[in-house]
Amino acid sequence: MLMQTYEGKKLLILGSSTGAIDLIKHAQERGAYVFVADYLEPEKSPAKQYADEAILLSTGDTDALEELIREKGIDCVYAGVSEFNLIQAMRLSKRCNLPFYCNEDQWNTMADKDLFRQLCEKNNVPCPQTYFAGTEVPADLADTITYPAVVKPVDASSSVGVTICPDKETLLAAIPVAFETSTNGKIIIEQFVKGFEFTAHYTVFKGKATLSCIDNRYPTAVHEGTVTTIPAGRIYPSLFIDEYLNSVNDALVKMCESLGLEFAVLFVQGMYDPETGDFNIFEGALRGAGECPYRYIEPINGINYATMILDSQMLNGQLEGEWPDDPHMKGKSCGVVSYIAKHGVVGKIEGLEETVDALPDVVNFESRYPVGSTTPDGNTLHQLMVRFFLICDDREKMAEDVVYINDHVNVYDTEGKSLALKFDPSRLFDLK
Repeated sequence: MLMQTYEGKKLLILGSSTGAIDLIKHAQERGAYVFVADYLEPEKSPAKQYADEAILLSTGDTDALEELIREKGIDCVYAGVSEFNLIQAMRLSKRCNLPFYCNEDQWNTMADKDLFRQLCEKNNVPCPQTYFAGTEVPADLADTITYPAVVKPVDASSSVGVTICPDKETLLAAIPVAFETSTNGKIIIEQFVKGFEFTAHYTVFKGKATLSCIDNRYPTAVHEGTVTTIPAGRIYPSLFIDEYLNSVNDALVKMCESLGLEFAVLFVQGMYDPETGDFNIFEGALRGAGECPYRYIEPINGINYATMILDSQMLNGQLEGEWPDDPHMKGKSCGVVSYIAKHGVVGKIEGLEETVDALPDVVNFESRYPVGSTTPDGNTLHQLMVRFFLICDDREKMAEDVVYINDHVNVYDTEGKSLALKFDPSRLFDLK
């Protein structure tokens, strides 16, 4: 793809969510003037430290942001992976007649778990059985479904409000939790499908969808009992990529293209049962996931869906070239390995920068909870504490790197106790 200039254009980035700095750097390299707006002072807003101009304005203040866009002559509004900020960017773009990669109907079709399930069924994408979706749960539902089941808000993310229910008692307790965390007051109750979880990203370029990557998700539970798990590792390509390509990929491509998008990225999450060979897709989103797989897709395949979408908006869809996706990652093994936070106050982070410097395979890293901060006590993606993005020649080399990371990087609480659950590198070689 040809590098095209943004010279003379102005970009507004909302917030400092993951990926925002990557977008800012890309835009500035192409000549754009970049504003960053959020309610934080620059020293507490990482993206503002890269901006040409920092704006002290909440990303939730839609009217004030619209006034800013018109006053400054801004050409494009965008954000990192934050759902809230992307929705705000989408709505502001509509208000100000600026280009955006999707409209609200397209977004909601993917984000609303009930609408997404209907989209899957329409396109013959296999998905779990839906027992209920709506606002008023029938009184006898808990007696008529098959357990285990899953209860979740139709519009929440990061596993917030999601409960795996092995029995009627757990289900009845989970229903009000799901309603409480739903913005629009709707929940979904569905079949629990067993197997191994994965996330697959699709890029839409000039209306055509291609599989960009598919991972293996290696779950870790912070608490005991039937709780949602957190990925200590997301490794590409998946160990069952060929089964996926032969079984469900064509249906997913058709589903992605049915949304009528021109330039976009979306992801779906699902389960694979190797005993039956069955895939089940249970949710998706019209954005890139928080693990930002473009950080290893770009070095390997030379393409970046996040910056491509920004290009499409800044250049009014005038993009040239093709989109050479290779979900096999040209034979490399790559992904993100994370430390999962236990609850406490961070007292010390040991060996992080030195370890990253010592490992050329680590192409990026994040440390989300600085010394003095309190880590949450939950079962959601907010437990992700330190993340290492790696590109390795094979899984054997990745295992060596993970051993080195585990030996040299430690996070302690204020009493000197370990705050981190670490990834076991032996898991890289099978689906446990």
